Amino acid sequence: MNNVYDCLIIGAGPSGIGAGIKLHQAGIKVAVIEKSTPGGKINVAPRVDNYPGQTKIPGPDLAVVFFERLMNAGVEFIGDEITSLDKENDLFVLKGLSTTYYSKTVYIATGTVERKIGLPLEDELFGHGLSYCAICDGHFFKGEDVLVIGGGNSALKEAIYLSGLVKHLYLIHRRNEFRGYPKIVEELKNKENVTILTPYIPLEFLMKDGKLCGVKIQNKETQEERILEVQGVFPLVGQDPNSKFINLDIKNEWGNIPVDKKMMTRVSGAFSGGDVLPRDIRQIYLAEHDGMVAANSILEYLGK
Repeated sequence: MNNVYDCLIIGAGPSGIGAGIKLHQAGIKVAVIEKSTPGGKINVAPRVDNYPGQTKIPGPDLAVVFFERLMNAGVEFIGDEITSLDKENDLFVLKGLSTTYYSKTVYIATGTVERKIGLPLEDELFGHGLSYCAICDGHFFKGEDVLVIGGGNSALKEAIYLSGLVKHLYLIHRRNEFRGYPKIVEELKNKENVTILTPYIPLEFLMKDGKLCGVKIQNKETQEERILEVQGVFPLVGQDPNSKFINLDIKNEWGNIPVDKKMMTRVSGAFSGGDVLPRDIRQIYLAEHDGMVAANSILEYLGK
């Protein structure tokens, strides 16, 4: 156990990157661990409208900006997936797919994962007509008919992005009122190749020859059922905290991680921030703020 870090950061989104840069500049031994593409959820945002200094920038482009900051600062970056997080004596033990890491403190900035609908065939159809990321997979459906499920800002923005690629886009939402901003709803309604259906819920995914061929939906008020013949479906109904790998007693009943004003969890030395926290508003600037507060608190903790 010769290679013990002062702090290991799990997650290379805005919160983890910000904390990593500040801690590295303070001169401690720190590394950022990420299992996927650096930038976090920014990568799957078709467009970011409200980040200071940027005007309507594509999400992946902003993610590159964040990662370049990390690399230019000289912070150690580790590409690995952490499968378990425990604490043994005074050290945190992070088991990855390639090796095991040890650290005096840990900052958990793992964000969220896409919530599933929970219908039969959902797992079988993933990658065969079903996707949870329009900007990642939208190009596979050029000139075809697709369905977006959801009514929040993320679903509406991804639907707008998809409408520029596909032949026709259906969007269903379980309520007549949308949770997303009225301005975005109006922008989607003005698209000529978009049909919005409310209040509808998905009942069944239809499959033929191993691929999605349609979705059976139902009107919640009239109980009317109909089939939409689509080649792609994008369930965009929210996110769940990415915290299943954590064995520490720091999660609430929903899997979120509560923290105090210094971003510390109820386990000493374990800090957390960003979208994995229990909060109603999730914004890039809030995640960055968490990272700065956590970095200061981690330095204070290590100093003691």
